[in-house]
Amino acid sequence: MILAAEDPAEALEHRLYALGVHLDESQRELVAENVDILPLLGYGFDVTAPEWYDWMLQQARGTRLLIVDTLRRIHTLDENDSGQMAGLLAQLERIVHLTACSILFLHHSSKAAAMQGQGDAQQASRGSSVLVDNIRWQSYMATMSRDEASRYDVEEDRRKFFVRWGVSKQNYGAPIAECWLRRHEGGVLLPASLSEPPRRNARFRGEA
Repeated sequence: MILAAEDPAEALEHRLYALGVHLDESQRELVAENVDILPLLGYGFDVTAPEWYDWMLQQARGTRLLIVDTLRRIHTLDENDSGQMAGLLAQLERIVHLTACSILFLHHSSKAAAMQGQGDAQQASRGSSVLVDNIRWQSYMATMSRDEASRYDVEEDRRKFFVRWGVSKQNYGAPIAECWLRRHEGGVLLPASLSEPPRRNARFRGEA
C-alpha cells in the first residue's frame, strides 16, 4: 500500500499509466490485485494526531509493506528536533510492532548534501540525524554528477536523465550493489547499462 501524500490523484494516474507500458498483462494484474494507492494530498494527514494514527494503524493491518510518500507530508513537527523526530519514528515503530507490516518512508536529502555531491551518504537526509540513526535500512537516489558524466561519456544535456541507486544503511542481510537507472517517458526509471570508455595512453611510445 502506498500513502501518497505529496501528489494529486491525477499525477498518480499518469505515473501508473506510464509504468504500465513497461509491464506485461500478468504483471499489470499483479499490481492491480496487490497494490493499493491512497491519494492523501489536501486531507491534512498527520500521524501524530490520534485519529490519523488510528487510521494508519488500520491501513497497516493485513498489509506487508506500507510506503509513505513523503515523511514530511505526514506530520507537522520540527524535522531538526531530535526529540520530536524520535517520537515520530516511535509512532511508526508502534504500528510495525502491532501489525507486522514494514513501513518504508521517502525523505528528501539536504540541499547541502545534494550540492556537494554527497546524496549517497548516510547523513545526507534532511533534518535530525535521528531519522538515520533510528531506522534499520536506508537507500538513496543521486542524480549523475558532472564528474560521473565525464567518466561515462554522457553529454551534459543528458546527465540528469541518469540516477544512481544504492543502499547506504542495511542492518540485516547481505550488501546490495548500487546500479544506474535512466529516466524514460512519464518519469519511469529503468536499469541503465553504463561503462567507462577505454583510457587512452598518456603518450605514444615508438621508435623514431
